[in-house]
Amino acid sequence: MREARRTALLFPGQGAHALAMLDGLRDCPSFGERHACIVERIKLDPLRQPDAAELINTNQVSSLYTVLASSLSLDLLRAQGTRPAALAGYSVGWWTALYAAGVVSFEQLVDIVHTRALFMDDCFAERRGAMLAVIGLSLPAVEQVRQELQADGCFLAISNHNCLGQYSLSGELAAVERAIPRLAALQPKKIQRLPVAGAWHCALLDEAERRFLAFLEELPLGRASLPVCDNVSGGFLPEDDQEMKRQLARQVAAPVQWEACMQTLLRAGCNEFIETGFGQVLTSFGFFINRKVLHRSFHDQGSSG
Repeated sequence: MREARRTALLFPGQGAHALAMLDGLRDCPSFGERHACIVERIKLDPLRQPDAAELINTNQVSSLYTVLASSLSLDLLRAQGTRPAALAGYSVGWWTALYAAGVVSFEQLVDIVHTRALFMDDCFAERRGAMLAVIGLSLPAVEQVRQELQADGCFLAISNHNCLGQYSLSGELAAVERAIPRLAALQPKKIQRLPVAGAWHCALLDEAERRFLAFLEELPLGRASLPVCDNVSGGFLPEDDQEMKRQLARQVAAPVQWEACMQTLLRAGCNEFIETGFGQVLTSFGFFINRKVLHRSFHDQGSSG
């Protein structure tokens, strides 16, 4: 007997952003209204600026365009009859998952994501942060390099646990630059600087976490209509309103436990994973986590995947 399909929608975060991320989505019925909401919030239209290629790499624009692309992709999936059993989002994509679950409206989504970006940016107003993707090394090997640099007085943290052999590091720019040759000496498959504006998901954002929690505590949030994975614990987000807000704030400065999220969804019986937004980053992680289930990217492969 054929196994019943149980779908989880996965919403990407920043890192895969590009000017092309809205291609194929501008004809969606809600594009004009939602894009106008973003333009009103940030007081400019990034698509009409001569420096658009630079703007897309700023935290505010990349995070807002990431959730915009995902929300429009979600509309298309829903129109085609997709009914997910669970949701998960990577970094800022967690907020798109909460939007998909009915916890926030699109207007609230824009307000929250923009405020979150401002608090994060403030942490790097007087220092430079950076992120580095490392592929093909074990976690103990990466941790050893991190500890060596920490002993030399350089702050560096493992910020993203994506799948076996794929991790991201966050830290001050000098620490990241010193880490590159040390990691390269271990002969990984790939080392890549990420096109982000700061050192996300590490203790350098503790002040942003504190401010974001105070902001969230004043917001009315709805109850999720579907289970949503928690980036911080790797389990499902708690239903208690205050505990949920604490976890959502913790995510700013805590590592993204993506592999743990995927394992939670697999244990819940999900056997189809659709990356709902721009890129194929989460789809590629999925292949390394479990090849026995279906992984596909809606944006790059279309709904027939």
